[in-house]
Formats: sequence, C-alpha cells, structure tokens
Amino acid sequence: MDPITMQGWNPTNVVATDTVVKTGAGVMHSVVLNGVTTVGDILIYDGVDAGGTLLATLNVRSAVSVSFQGLTFLYDCRIDTGIYVVFTAFVGNITVMHH
Repeated sequence: MDPITMQGWNPTNVVATDTVVKTGAGVMHSVVLNGVTTVGDILIYDGVDAGGTLLATLNVRSAVSVSFQGLTFLYDCRIDTGIYVVFTAFVGNITVMHH
C-alpha cells in the first residue's frame, strides 16, 4: 500500500469563496459537495489561481433541498502546482481531500 494513502487525506473545507486549497505538487483525491444554497458551477484548477490547468467542472444544477445529502466526486489525480477552487454563481460548501 502507498505510504501516503495509509495516513489518510488532508481535508480542506471551502465555503462560497474562491480559494487556494493547496500549493505544490500532490494528489487531489476527491471533492465532497456538503451543502448547496445557490446552484452554479465549481471549477477546480491545478494551480494557485484560475490561470492553471482546469481539472474539473462541477455543474451543480439540481434544485436546492433542505434534506440535501452529501455527494463525493472521486478524482485521484496528480497535482503539479496546487489546487485552486473557483465558485461561479454557486453558494455552498465543499471539502477537497488531498495530499
């Protein structure tokens, strides 16, 4: 087993603002959609700003529900520069799991 994954993943909670989650090389394991207030898009870049390489676009378009259950998107992708998250119209809460 890989010694990095044996120790678990680092969670970074991001709430409704563009955020540098991590700087430097590593792995983005998953993104957990914890809650939605306003639908929109979540863009995730390999970089420290939106000028990096786009890794994922999560289009959160379903109706907002009080009984919303979390949803996990698995990536397990290598990161060369860092992880940067951009919210476009989306208001809510995500957790990025990474090393």
